Amino acid sequence: MALSLLPARAYFGSCTVSLPCARRVVVRSARGVNDVTDVRDMVELLSEDRSSSGVVPQVQLIDPKIATEILRWNEGNRKLDRDTVELYAQAMKRGEWQLSHQGIAIDIDGVLLDGQHRLAAVVRSGVSVLMLVVRGVDRSTFSVVDTGKRRSAADTLRTIGAPDVLNLAAALRCLHLYDTLPGGAGWSGPRSRITNDQVMELYQRHPAMLECIRRARPVSASVGIITSACATAIYVTRRAAPELDQSEWFSGIIKGANLDETDQRLRFRNFFMNVRAQGGRRRMDAREQIGIYLKAYNGWLRGEARQVLAFRKGEMLPKPASG
Repeated sequence: MALSLLPARAYFGSCTVSLPCARRVVVRSARGVNDVTDVRDMVELLSEDRSSSGVVPQVQLIDPKIATEILRWNEGNRKLDRDTVELYAQAMKRGEWQLSHQGIAIDIDGVLLDGQHRLAAVVRSGVSVLMLVVRGVDRSTFSVVDTGKRRSAADTLRTIGAPDVLNLAAALRCLHLYDTLPGGAGWSGPRSRITNDQVMELYQRHPAMLECIRRARPVSASVGIITSACATAIYVTRRAAPELDQSEWFSGIIKGANLDETDQRLRFRNFFMNVRAQGGRRRMDAREQIGIYLKAYNGWLRGEARQVLAFRKGEMLPKPASG
């Protein structure tokens, strides 16, 4: 029997059951309206209407009101991760949320077993989305919920046959953050997280990133800069001046031969080789490395004789020179 979705309702078999605000619920079925004092009594009453497994899967439109009502029966779940909720909520606002086999699980007592972050994101975003809702789940299955390995951005890129997926995923994320968070804010926290769908979209929009990664590998091998950070810096410099020949820049930073001590290519090499020599005592994130790359590149292109190459924490990322 097909069931339409009504706000703040859960469905079991051919019955419509109001979600309990307390342990007292009202059941409407083909046998009429029954006042039931306990949810467990309700389950027994509905047993003859349920499938042999007792599990009822349905695809339903979940709006903020319904999500809020289901979350009222969120008992024993792990602590809510606000960053994850924000990540999901932003995806919903952008229209990226897709129906999948992962959704909401509710046990036979109406208690939420799985899906609190998705539901909280619906409330946070104010957007209604389709979700698979499975009701009547045995609570003993709770121990195996969310024990699988999360699919990473690299995993997603691998499904479409993209090469060098680890560097590609990292470089696309760096490019996105360079374009969206160019100010002094660090690349950490909820604003720095992007979804796998965003990574796929970035790959489609920036196919030239693969060539930049290929160009970055020998630089990384020579001086120790992170490959994905180097690829991102290469990408933005080429984007700023696509007609500019960078062969002398690459020759200098990779080989380091016949460079004057004031040459920014030599300072670039010395900076990163010194960082590599310090090992774990000097840690640099991708954002800082991109900043150093762009400072050295801009100085070389403009013929500057910069004495000190540095990038301070909180400093705004440089824009690449165009010639």
